[in-house]
Amino acid sequence: MSVLKQMNSLYNELKPVQRIIADYFLAADFESLNSSIEDKRLGYDSFQHFKISLSRDLKYEPDTVLPIFNMDDDPKLSIRKVFSEAISNLQATEAVVSFDAIKRAAERIIETKIVYFFGLGGSGKVGSIGEVWFSHIGYTARAVSDPYEMIVTAGHAQPAHNIIALSHSGSTVPVIDAVNIAKSSGAFIIGITNYSKSPIAQLSEVVLLTACPERRVHFARSNSMVAQSTILRSLYILAAARSGKGVGERVDDIEASVNARLRIK
Repeated sequence: MSVLKQMNSLYNELKPVQRIIADYFLAADFESLNSSIEDKRLGYDSFQHFKISLSRDLKYEPDTVLPIFNMDDDPKLSIRKVFSEAISNLQATEAVVSFDAIKRAAERIIETKIVYFFGLGGSGKVGSIGEVWFSHIGYTARAVSDPYEMIVTAGHAQPAHNIIALSHSGSTVPVIDAVNIAKSSGAFIIGITNYSKSPIAQLSEVVLLTACPERRVHFARSNSMVAQSTILRSLYILAAARSGKGVGERVDDIEASVNARLRIK
């Protein structure tokens, strides 16, 4: 079924704002749609960037996202969809995240070499990866995913501490509570979220945006985890590049120990 036919068939089920968008496309001159975003003079460098910005302006809370996977899909099709979805989300995140903001966050982390990761669920798992990466280059790094432990850790926050708050929705209550406590003690807050108007974004000194449409709770949720970990890796690479020769030599020694003790020769 074509996109336009799908729009027509689902029109009565759409929300008012969605109907406005559907009306535009159903009545659009497709010759003009093929023109560049610069020709439209909307101030965006790509149509993808425009769509993402529009969705954020309409509402920061995530709506229900229709699943792209079907139980009757051919296995090869399901695999292709997984790769396609991941690539699309990373490309969209690259289009919206501020490279200057990543650089600023990295510079702050490099300055104090202390970083804590707050997140629940999948975001908490991403924080655990961040802990390993930054510990590898000698930073004081710790991932906290238990709500009680998060509040206790935040209570001991100091101005030299960097808190990376990971939340796809940006509205995870335990993370918000812990960030508020840490912020009141002068900690520097870096938010990684999908929504620029979310509470986490509003509390952060630096906001690093992802662009991953997904359900708020889903058993197969992984879109935001891929984007979050890519942003964290960018921070890690920038920090590692500034670590100096001595740190590099210690990292090489650690890698040699890992090879000797944990890998089959």
